Amino acid sequence: MKNTHYCTYKKLLVLGLLLLTLGVKGFSQRLVSIPNTLELSFTSKINKTVYNLHIALPYQYEKSKEKYPTVYLLDANSDFPLVTSISRRLEAEDNLKKFILVGISYQGSAWEHRRADYTPSFVRNTKNSGGANKFASVIEKEIIPLVEKNIQVKKNSRTLLGNSLGGLFGAYLLLNGSPIFENYIISSASMWWDDYYVLKNSKPPFLKSSIFISVGSLENPHMIESSKKLKAFIDENLSTSKKKIIFPDGENHASAKIRAYSDGLRWLFKGEKN
Repeated sequence: MKNTHYCTYKKLLVLGLLLLTLGVKGFSQRLVSIPNTLELSFTSKINKTVYNLHIALPYQYEKSKEKYPTVYLLDANSDFPLVTSISRRLEAEDNLKKFILVGISYQGSAWEHRRADYTPSFVRNTKNSGGANKFASVIEKEIIPLVEKNIQVKKNSRTLLGNSLGGLFGAYLLLNGSPIFENYIISSASMWWDDYYVLKNSKPPFLKSSIFISVGSLENPHMIESSKKLKAFIDENLSTSKKKIIFPDGENHASAKIRAYSDGLRWLFKGEKN
């Protein structure tokens, strides 16, 4: 029996090496692309960062004169394919309203750039932190005008979708009365940043918004506490806003965002009841 298993393993190993060799020499190789998407790149004059904008268009977009709502996605280096797939499946099978997805990503190290862009205050020993104010200006003065110049979008119908530090950035805009976005999907927000800096330094008046908050039931206690404190602040200070919070069962920090993206988009674009 042992010899049989060894021979099988040896054959699989040889086959694997053969396929790798053929992959290099015998087969054409192409990068996988997502249909109905395009990319715009630019260097910001505000913070000197090079941004890539990944844009997912609705099917039949080129034949339509309709103007669509926009969803701006943070952490698009990793999450643009995920959210594109989720939204298109929900559109096809769950009657989700059509929108244009704009993913904001980086050239180079995404971690270093997101740490700079998504954090609202400088923290000692945390390199490049505290650039959220400049990034907000990049979005308002450079990214949105670039998108709205080139794409058929419905102005004043914008949603921000952010997870973890991206959720912190969304809360920062919301609690500083920013007019950039009307809707927010805030997943597993890192409100704990700099001893709850965003909650302690909020700047009213706050604008009426639609706010979806999510945090996984298996996330670390400080992450769950972050979202609970954010909800409590919103309940007290933004009472006229439409809002919903969920605690997806069995989801940790890595998996909870999948539920947040799906449920948040359905709540906003399908009119799901609170």
